[in-house]
Amino acid sequence: MLTLELLEKHISECRECVEAGKEDPKTLEFFLSLRHDLEHATPEDWAAYNELVDHLPEEDADPVLIILKGQLLIERLVRKFILSRLPNPEVFEKTQFTAAHCNAIAESMCLKNEEPEWLWKQVKELNSIRNKLAHNLDYESIEPRVNSFVSTIANAQNLENRTITSAISRLYGMVKGLCDLSNSNDFRAFKI
Repeated sequence: MLTLELLEKHISECRECVEAGKEDPKTLEFFLSLRHDLEHATPEDWAAYNELVDHLPEEDADPVLIILKGQLLIERLVRKFILSRLPNPEVFEKTQFTAAHCNAIAESMCLKNEEPEWLWKQVKELNSIRNKLAHNLDYESIEPRVNSFVSTIANAQNLENRTITSAISRLYGMVKGLCDLSNSNDFRAFKI
């Protein structure tokens, strides 16, 4: 489990490796950026970050496993987002909605703006890819679609790391941000 103290230790070790020419300076930049992002993190932010780190496989893992686990992590956040806005969430929790149903419900709770529309399109695409993989043993047949998904997210979000792990992590962070917003008084599910 990552904490600021552990992150500081990693930063110190990474800095030494960079100075010795044993590590890419971009790795240190990543750790410093992560520390900046997490300095004012809430306990919920830490829990979400650690959930992602604990469950999303590393970039060199089987891409099918990355997609399956990544989609499940995002689906959990989508359900959390929906539950946060319902006056009687127990009814929703008792119903066996599919991920596609949850995505449609969550999207319908957002204003029709470019950013949430883009986000939900990518979340739905990940779910669609996951469904294809669940019924197909041949990853190679779906690999072009996965590559297109990663490229779409990497290009739109200016990601340097163009991997399925980084694309899913970015979506996870965006849905987490929507969950955070939904718990604030600034969130509106409809125009006033």
